[in-house]
Amino acid sequence: MPRQRIHVDWKTVEGAFSKPRRLHLENDKEGLFHCPALGCEHNGFASQRGCRKHVKTKHPCKPTLPCCATNSQLARLFSSWLQSTTGGGRQGKHAEISVTRAFKFLKYCCEQSGEDEQNLSSNVQLVDYFLCSSKFLTDFLDHLESTWQMGQSGRLGYVNSIADLLDFRRFHAPSGPVLQIFSITEVYIKRARQCLAKQMRSHWTTDLDIASLESKRSWATLAELQTVIPFHLQRYKTILEEYRKKSFVTSSDLTFATRFVAVFMFVRVKGCRPMTYQHLTVRMFESAKTNAGMVDQTIFKTAQRYGFNSLYFDEMSLVIVNDYVQYVRPLLKPQCEYLLVNRSGSQFQKLTELLSVFVFEAIGKYIHPTRYRQIIETESVNNLDLEEQQLVSEDQKHSSSVARVHYQKLRSREVALKGRSSMEKLRGDHGRAMDICVQQLRQQDSNVGIEVKDMETEGDGEKASSHSSEGEIENNDEMLRKSRVKVSFTQEEDNYLRKGIVKFGDPIFTEQTDPIPKKILKIKGTDDSYSIV
Repeated sequence: MPRQRIHVDWKTVEGAFSKPRRLHLENDKEGLFHCPALGCEHNGFASQRGCRKHVKTKHPCKPTLPCCATNSQLARLFSSWLQSTTGGGRQGKHAEISVTRAFKFLKYCCEQSGEDEQNLSSNVQLVDYFLCSSKFLTDFLDHLESTWQMGQSGRLGYVNSIADLLDFRRFHAPSGPVLQIFSITEVYIKRARQCLAKQMRSHWTTDLDIASLESKRSWATLAELQTVIPFHLQRYKTILEEYRKKSFVTSSDLTFATRFVAVFMFVRVKGCRPMTYQHLTVRMFESAKTNAGMVDQTIFKTAQRYGFNSLYFDEMSLVIVNDYVQYVRPLLKPQCEYLLVNRSGSQFQKLTELLSVFVFEAIGKYIHPTRYRQIIETESVNNLDLEEQQLVSEDQKHSSSVARVHYQKLRSREVALKGRSSMEKLRGDHGRAMDICVQQLRQQDSNVGIEVKDMETEGDGEKASSHSSEGEIENNDEMLRKSRVKVSFTQEEDNYLRKGIVKFGDPIFTEQTDPIPKKILKIKGTDDSYSIV
């Protein structure tokens, strides 16, 4: 009796991450790896690869977003148009992805309207009807977020695919009223793009913050990443020694050697995009030996944006990669000209995954090539000058959102400090005089607070404390008067003061104890700034 397949929602398992991770397995005392799915009756596997394959096939995650059949005539025409010049010149794989996303939208519309999806190929007016409905578009994007927990970048990809389907139908010239409604749908698509882009930028400060990545074990220091190669070096060295001794080398060892060389080039040669090493050929590498270690590459994905990409192999890198080309690669019986090949001899493609696996085994953190370039770019801030930082960034061919967030945080703090010092220059002497007044006011407040506290606690000495506080207040008033900015008297005011001194005498040198007559203090007006004191 065949065993029943158990579907597991791995996100709901206790301690699971929100995004899929590589399944971490541990063997038992007998060296077997057991399936982590509850209820599975399998006896165990001899390797982690076999156990992971069993989990992927027998206990898959919950089903993906339903999609209409992509082998219909409409789907084929749409894919061909996307690969044409007017459709954007997409590659076949990228065109199929866009077709699948657009047809998932059509599947959702069919479910909501009760239409049969079989009618889509024979009745294109039904597709136009779905594209003309702004409610279907809005509900579908909300459905992706609420039901499938899809992020902003994922939903943005679906919006772009729906826009491609809209252009495809516009290319076939539907009726005038349909084209008019298409323009309205295009407005909603534009607003959706703006909204999702705004949400992505707002989440950069949290999702792409280094502290947040460290909490998810998705960030490491450059020093930690330098320990990945020494961690795996002994096994690679053993594989080469076994080959030189003409001993038997297993297929798993050959795969490990290929992965080791790929990770070595990421860490030692250049932390570039995986597409670079994926399309690196033996002829390109051989040309580096006669070109001072330099390889100019023009067939990669980055060539569409940068025109070219260059790799520099130093003497050590040439020796390590050359050993792989001479000893390991021939045993894989390559069927292509690419440098890195898998067991079947074809092009090795999963470079992002292999780097993550090697790094996790060495330091227990989830680092992929993009994250590695971000680590390089952020650490260059503290260790390199501005010109060197620009050279590293240009060499990496990478615009890092993580680095941008990190730079903005450091820049905002630097601007706050330097901006404060620049403001002090603008404020000048009047600003410093204001600071003196504010500082004395703070001292006055603190003294009054202390005196009030003493009045509440002393009891019998309340009267003496009252006189003391009044004296302190008078002294503070006198201090404030002295700290005021002095204004020079005019010539007319000096004449008034001179007549008063001649008539009543100088109060500073007279020995009278009576207070100064009020008409001397208020010779002109009532402003205290005109007083002699």
